[in-house]
Amino acid sequence: MDAPSLSSRADPIAGQLARFAASHGAPASSPEATWQALRAAGLEQPGLAFAAWAEITVLGGLLGPIAVNSPDIGSLLDDLERFHPLFGRERIVLTRRPHEVSLSLRAPSGLSANPDTVEACFALLCRIVRSLTDADVGPSRVALRRARPDCTGAYEAVFGREVAFGQPADVCVFSSKSLRTPVPGADTVVRSMLRPYAERRIAAHQQLPWASAVTDLLQTRSQPSLAAAARALAVSPRTLQVRLLQEGTSFAALADDLRRERALMLLSQPDLAVTVIAARLGFSTPSAFTRAFRRWTGMAPSDYRRDAARDRDRREEPRALSRIALIVDK
Repeated sequence: MDAPSLSSRADPIAGQLARFAASHGAPASSPEATWQALRAAGLEQPGLAFAAWAEITVLGGLLGPIAVNSPDIGSLLDDLERFHPLFGRERIVLTRRPHEVSLSLRAPSGLSANPDTVEACFALLCRIVRSLTDADVGPSRVALRRARPDCTGAYEAVFGREVAFGQPADVCVFSSKSLRTPVPGADTVVRSMLRPYAERRIAAHQQLPWASAVTDLLQTRSQPSLAAAARALAVSPRTLQVRLLQEGTSFAALADDLRRERALMLLSQPDLAVTVIAARLGFSTPSAFTRAFRRWTGMAPSDYRRDAARDRDRREEPRALSRIALIVDK
């Protein structure tokens, strides 16, 4: 039996963030730019505001039903760490100690995630934990890299305690007592049935050919950079380059191949000027496009278009004569 559909690139949190931004009249693009736009729109703590606004069922695909059927908070955190890559670009990292577990959030680059993204994640986690346990269960300690704001009341209301600001790292710590808090109504049988499906999705996610994934991104997004593609695939730019090299290609080669295919397709449209095509393909000047096209085909774009038109006319001439003969016969 095939696993239920769960796209490795689906990011329901990003989708909700875009709707949240729209509700405040702020443009939505990358999460980092969206947070900045929300601050410009007047939200002082956009991460906390988003966490309060977002649907509590924000966890997508299989992760939601697995999480709600975790027997306790410790198991829930384990599942978040294991299966979060199936629907989010950041990586949840748990650090386990004898009497506590600390949670942190890593960007695809491996560095600490954006501060607003971190605060949204920590606040959403607290909402989810409290909604599942029907108890005042929360972190024993929260530390943030952000400088201490003038007013900390919003943070204390969300996390239920004083927050340490200006710290070396962002961490949300749960004590062993909190980790043992049961989740009422959890069905461990359902969880045990769903986890193998999620494990298969993780395996497929990890085995996906990197060249295919990058090509998909290049085809669906407007001229993404290496850094943007790496962010979308939840890896660092260096890791992406290494993975592509192992498959015998590179980001530049894949982007160049797709540019060539698009150039040939656009040149088949006689009403499009070469200057327009060059701009659409992202070339700084028409001459730069011409140099690239000569490298691809050995000829100038105008010469290619002329020869392609001649070939097309030669192919269509017999058809036209046949149509004329049919009309005459009638």
